[in-house]
Amino acid sequence: DKHDIQALKDAHAKHVKELAGIKSAHVHHATIEERVNYLEKLLGDSADKHAKELEALKAAHAKHTADLGRHMKETGSALMHHASMGERLNYVEKLLGDSADKHAAELQALKDAHAKHGVAHSKVAKELEALKAANMHHATVAERIDYLEKLLGDSADKHALELQSLKDAHDKHSKEVASMKAMHHHH
Repeated sequence: DKHDIQALKDAHAKHVKELAGIKSAHVHHATIEERVNYLEKLLGDSADKHAKELEALKAAHAKHTADLGRHMKETGSALMHHASMGERLNYVEKLLGDSADKHAAELQALKDAHAKHGVAHSKVAKELEALKAANMHHATVAERIDYLEKLLGDSADKHALELQSLKDAHDKHSKEVASMKAMHHHH
């Protein structure tokens, strides 16, 4: 009886220690929700940054277009008084060609930046999905604690039943021995 009770106490102490270790590890471990929130913030910050850069480029482009229009108007007016039709036409064609080339290069740079951002966004989205999938396959700390508590409870209940059964058998044998002794004294 003493050994059974001591074994039960030892097993219980071991389970309490393991449960404390699990709780301690949980306190120091970032939750999946915290990690997902961090990734979502990172994605949002990146998208906001790219949107601001795109708006700045659009504003610079609009300013450049306005400046170009003003410059063309001023130079065109001056050329009308000084240059021949052929010279004026050559000048305007060169100005428009240079501007078109510059706009094409800026547009390509914007497309490249957008594509690069899309690739980065896709990569982070895949990593986020992988984290979500990994989270789905792992038992939560609460589920693990529930399992351990049930295991400890079932084990303790089983030992209590066995101990009661042993006590009942001991009582029965004690009564039988007492009965035999009483019968032995009568003979």
